[in-house]
Amino acid sequence: MDNPYILEETEDFIVVFKPPKMHCIPDLLKWCKIHSSAVFDIMHRLDYETNGLVLFAKNEKSYHFFKSAQDNGEFIKEYSAVCSSKIEMEGFPPRLNENTPPFTVESYFRPFGPGRKQVRPVIEDGKKHKEIAKDKGGFYRTEIIKIKENNITARIKRGFRHQIRCHLCWIGYPIKNDPLYSLDSGTLLALRSHALFFPNPKDNKSLEFKIHQL
Repeated sequence: MDNPYILEETEDFIVVFKPPKMHCIPDLLKWCKIHSSAVFDIMHRLDYETNGLVLFAKNEKSYHFFKSAQDNGEFIKEYSAVCSSKIEMEGFPPRLNENTPPFTVESYFRPFGPGRKQVRPVIEDGKKHKEIAKDKGGFYRTEIIKIKENNITARIKRGFRHQIRCHLCWIGYPIKNDPLYSLDSGTLLALRSHALFFPNPKDNKSLEFKIHQL
C-alpha cells in the first residue's frame, strides 16, 4: 500500500487510506482535493510514519458535526501495532505494571530530546515541567484492547503527537521500526490506524470502517 486510496465517500465525508511516509497536511489533503468531489477539512491526523485511515469532512456542516462527536468521545480510532523487544529509555516515569487487556494507559505529555522530536508521559501536574499538554484538562488515554505475543490492538478517542508510540514504549512494547522509540533499524513503522468508528451526520447512527490489521 504505497499510494492513498478512498475507502468510502459520501456527500458528507471521505475515509482515505494514508500510506506511510506521507504528511496529512498538506500532502494527503492535496491528494483528496484532486481525487474527490469536494473536501472541507481534515478531522484528525496521523504521524508521518504511521499508515491507515483518515476522515475528511466534505462540508462545513459535517465538519462541525464531527467536531462535536470528537468532543463527546464518539469518534474512536483503532490501531494495530507490531512491537519489538522491551527497552529502557530516558525521561520516562517508572514503568506501569502490565495488566491483562483491556486496560487504559493514561498521562499528560511533554516534549523531550534534541529538537523536541519525542514526547514523554507526565503523570503529575506539578511545576517540574513547564510545558505539559493535557486533553481537555486531563490525561490522554490509550485503551489497550488486545495483546497477542508482539501484536497489540489499541484505541484512542482523542490523541496527542506520538501518543500510541510513546504509551506503548512506556509499558514495555516499543513499536517495531520506530525511529524515535525503539532500537530497530527497519524503514517502515509497524503502526496502522486500521479502523474508525463515528456517527453518521445524516442520521446519527454508528458507522465503522476497517482495513486489515498489521
